[in-house]
Amino acid sequence: MTPIAPGPDSPKGDWREWAKLARAELDWAVVSESIVQNLQRWIVPDDYLTVLVFLPMSHEVNLVPLMEGDPTTRFVATRTPDRGELTVHELGGPLEVHRFGFLQPHSSATQATPDEIDIALLPGLAFDLFGTRLGRGAGYFDRLLSSTRQDAKRVGVVPADLVVDRLPADIHDIPVEYLATEEGVIETA
Repeated sequence: MTPIAPGPDSPKGDWREWAKLARAELDWAVVSESIVQNLQRWIVPDDYLTVLVFLPMSHEVNLVPLMEGDPTTRFVATRTPDRGELTVHELGGPLEVHRFGFLQPHSSATQATPDEIDIALLPGLAFDLFGTRLGRGAGYFDRLLSSTRQDAKRVGVVPADLVVDRLPADIHDIPVEYLATEEGVIETA
């Protein structure tokens, strides 16, 4: 049973606690399969398209089948340093486990620049209908997105149960223009 969401004026910490409880209730294999199918229909394969994906942590959408089903698109992922900002690296080579337990490109992977990204598929604990992303609180993705091109499409990848009417937002939060859920890929308000 999905927990009751906090009120619209609740702080981000309350929303993070709600999202973590709600995420534990989901069937991630089913949700991931539906979202990947919707993204496969939405992303038109292109020899020159660079798509930023994320390698899933527990309770996140698994985008690996999206990459396996599209041999023409260049897929890149972030690498989280022990200190400093996220970097972007090509996928297809070896991966390594970050100290927090998630997979990331190996340090030897070819580095890409944020301005090469055409579509950024972004994780989040929850999103709202206006494109506000509730992350884990470190601000890594907001800083990375500030370096992408203006025409790069930003897509929140999230189960429909974790899309709410309104989340609290800070001035540095960069919203997404699209949400990819099991129900389809939609534009935000």
